[in-house]
Amino acid sequence: LQQSEASSSINKNRGLHLIISAMDAFLEGGDEEEDAGFTDSQIQSLLSVCNTVVEHPLLLFMAGPVYHMVTNAAILLCHLLNAMHARLCQDSQHGEVETALFGEVLDTLTSVRKLLQNHRKKIPVKLRCHGIPRPNLTPYSRSEPKASVPFIDLGETLMCASRSCQGFVLLSCSPCVAAERARASTMRQKNETKKKGEGSNENFKEFDKELQELGIEFDMDDDALLVVLSRIIST
Repeated sequence: LQQSEASSSINKNRGLHLIISAMDAFLEGGDEEEDAGFTDSQIQSLLSVCNTVVEHPLLLFMAGPVYHMVTNAAILLCHLLNAMHARLCQDSQHGEVETALFGEVLDTLTSVRKLLQNHRKKIPVKLRCHGIPRPNLTPYSRSEPKASVPFIDLGETLMCASRSCQGFVLLSCSPCVAAERARASTMRQKNETKKKGEGSNENFKEFDKELQELGIEFDMDDDALLVVLSRIIST
């Protein structure tokens, strides 16, 4: 894929370049000394994936798991923002580069999150990937330190039904917590599917009722039809 990327133009194969950037970010080993274990190349790949989709939203309709890959890239940006936020809160003498990077990542996540949420509403429940929670922009209380409050509470994520996708959300969780959240997500998804099915059944019942009323209205005998025809002819 990387050889194909080097030999092709990015303007012609944006979907291929998006997949390559996402896989580079997913498969590359992290660095414990960097923010949240992400290397600089991983951060650049994640930003490239999200910015490409923001500029070309139709890429979400590509065949294959492109939509899920973009959503998981956004989830990794959430982990990165949480780590950077905690670090900035603890270190009062942070540099301008870290502040600028935090702002750039936040702007990218805000844009791609809005796009993914709109796309998520248009597809069936079973095909939906994560519902990404909003960043916590409310003021903090004086009794509670900023570093103890996550900037983005990933515990509120509406997780995808795929176990592979759930692993991106549960990166920093213990196995017990991960299993509990996965079970809760499965139950929540079943409830959403059930509610949607009940709503569709009600629509079908209303439609059948309207058809029945129309049938009764036009169910006339021969004498009634002759009366209607005579009125039409007389007019």
